[in-house]
Amino acid sequence: MSKPEVDGGGPDRSGLNRWSNWSGNVSFRPAQISSPRSVEELVELVRSAPGRVRPVGSGHSFTALAATEGTLVSLHEIEGDILSIDSNASRARLNAGASLHQLSMALEHHGLGFKNLGDIDVQSLAGATATATHGTGMGFPCLSAEIEEATLVTASGELLSIGPGANSELLHAVQVSLGALGIVVDATVSVRPAYKLHRTTAVRPLSDTLVDAMDLWEAHRNYEFFTLPFCDYAFNVTHDETTEADRRVGKGDDEASLRDLRRLRTLLSWSSPLRRLILNQVAKRTATEDVVGTSWRLLANERNTIFNEMEYHIPVDQGLDALAEVVHAIDSLRDVYFPVECRRTAADESWLSPFHGGERISIAVHAGRGDDVRWLFDTIEPIMRRRGGRPHWGKLHSLSAPDLRDLYPEFDRFSRVRRELDPHGVFLNPHTATLWGEALDA
Repeated sequence: MSKPEVDGGGPDRSGLNRWSNWSGNVSFRPAQISSPRSVEELVELVRSAPGRVRPVGSGHSFTALAATEGTLVSLHEIEGDILSIDSNASRARLNAGASLHQLSMALEHHGLGFKNLGDIDVQSLAGATATATHGTGMGFPCLSAEIEEATLVTASGELLSIGPGANSELLHAVQVSLGALGIVVDATVSVRPAYKLHRTTAVRPLSDTLVDAMDLWEAHRNYEFFTLPFCDYAFNVTHDETTEADRRVGKGDDEASLRDLRRLRTLLSWSSPLRRLILNQVAKRTATEDVVGTSWRLLANERNTIFNEMEYHIPVDQGLDALAEVVHAIDSLRDVYFPVECRRTAADESWLSPFHGGERISIAVHAGRGDDVRWLFDTIEPIMRRRGGRPHWGKLHSLSAPDLRDLYPEFDRFSRVRRELDPHGVFLNPHTATLWGEALDA
């Protein structure tokens, strides 16, 4: 996945900056795009910015979290990956502007690693944690929950330390903050000694997968599965810790598979039964994969086919029923070809974490770039909402303050803290104003 682009690296032909996210579904022209090279420069920038300010990471959110007509701030020029390490406590203070990929490599150099990672690792630490990015595994919360301390640049340009020694009451607010409280410049994260994983993939009937999924989450360190539209099989992926030597038996090509799925969708849109017959035959013949390697290299994948995505986090007792309903609904939509991903994440205490108060099963539904996404809102989102789902903050959803207040017990508490730290709405934009139910004054 590539970084978001600013056309020509700066002003476009109209003389204005243009920024777009990875998928291209969010595009806007800020008054200025700034990449300070130090925390001191960032503080001065926030103090002197004439209008609103929004932080941006690697542009992998599908919602308009970063959109602004004011100043767009990226931390990718601030030097450093690991700022300090407390090996005895398995803690590392990390540059929040660095990508998870950079940080994983740097931690490995010190014999350390993240406890878990999501499907990709190109996001910045600040962006990933601000939106509660997660992986899968019953024993693992989202990455945000691993933050033990953080440093925040507030709307007044103050450097605010948050953690056990100072402002500890704000820790669960800043862990998942959507960039609404200020700009997180560093975070002290709970890590662990470096480790290796054994990954296996196997094709199993979808009906069996739905029956066995709960047991498989219990049995494996990490477990997830993918269903294909118009197919009766699911791709099961497990990861377990190992000390075995590196190996690779079988090698999948996700990008080639997506191209084939798209071609089949186009060629056989007139016959769903024939499409199902062919996909079932192909799935049954798909080779399994058996790989041993460094944890972060196996947990995260390279995704080059561009898409847009909706993901909801469903209470565990509703999750698999919700997935079955989603699969049934997709079978009535002839244009859908992307796999549907199903994961499970442990509970945490972050006020705006979708996993606050209880573990959840996450269902991610995708549409190829350029494809109509209205079906995600018209067909899929109502299913998720009926099942008590909370949306991924960085992925497509239509919820606003009244909906979110019903879903998050600490929603109003977070809103009060947001107003206290940013009384003039410096870090607001149209999208976040809708989320908090705030008027966006000129």
